[in-house]
Amino acid sequence: MKRTIIMRTLSLSLLLTAVLASSGCEETPTAETYRREVVISGVLTAGRSVDTIKVSWTGVVDQRYDLSALAITDAVVVVREVGGTFADTLVYDPSVPGRYFSPDTARKILPTRTYELTVRTVTPEARTVSAVTTVPDEFAITTSTLTDGGTVKYDVTAPVHSFAWTPSASYGTYLPTITYLDSGAAMIPKIFYQDTLSADFQRPDKVGYRIGLPPTQLSTELPWIFLSYYGTVRFDVYAIDVNYSDFINQYIPAQGGELREIRYRTVGGIGVFGSRTAARNPITVRLVP
Repeated sequence: MKRTIIMRTLSLSLLLTAVLASSGCEETPTAETYRREVVISGVLTAGRSVDTIKVSWTGVVDQRYDLSALAITDAVVVVREVGGTFADTLVYDPSVPGRYFSPDTARKILPTRTYELTVRTVTPEARTVSAVTTVPDEFAITTSTLTDGGTVKYDVTAPVHSFAWTPSASYGTYLPTITYLDSGAAMIPKIFYQDTLSADFQRPDKVGYRIGLPPTQLSTELPWIFLSYYGTVRFDVYAIDVNYSDFINQYIPAQGGELREIRYRTVGGIGVFGSRTAARNPITVRLVP
């Protein structure tokens, strides 16, 4: 089964964690071969304020990665609109390692605008990292075999559901996503999900279930296999920018391979600064046994 098609949990922070300890190292690091890098990770969402930009150092490849120890807490982190008046200096959140956020929730990210992130570190050494993203345009889910607000019986023998959407612009690809809204929802029994039976399994809040859709594809099916929990389930489609799309499409095939070959669209550091726009008309259903 190709990993480029299926990915159970899609969290940018989790994706990057696997990369942080290995980036920049050709072999077991020495004073000559290893230079730590500033890592940035964040995705702007159209219609919302800047919620999370994480800033940290890379770790040594043969040591356990600890974000609490490697988080950068005194950086100057600014998001500006290129050619516009928007400028937001983010503040550090001491309760979440490495997280910077906007203190002004009234400052909204707008579709089709281009934003630049600048991160300046002071201690223990001065670095400047920058990246630019153009937020995808607005679009909408137009047709679906699912009815918003309806009840769906989980039945793997029934035809799969599908939905379609209008095209966006300034995007890299589309990412259909499942969100489970009931925190205590029962898991759908699947004997082949051996990892979900382990004691350390953590329930995914969101599932990006179609990775690597062709950029021109404006519809997708919803295979029963991708549904993991009963209860209230919402289906969204995101148009994601080139930065985020490029990272995902490189990272997923690289699992188990050479993560150091990933190309980052940043200057002065590594990581991902991307953006996304959610389609209008998301669909919410009640999934029952």
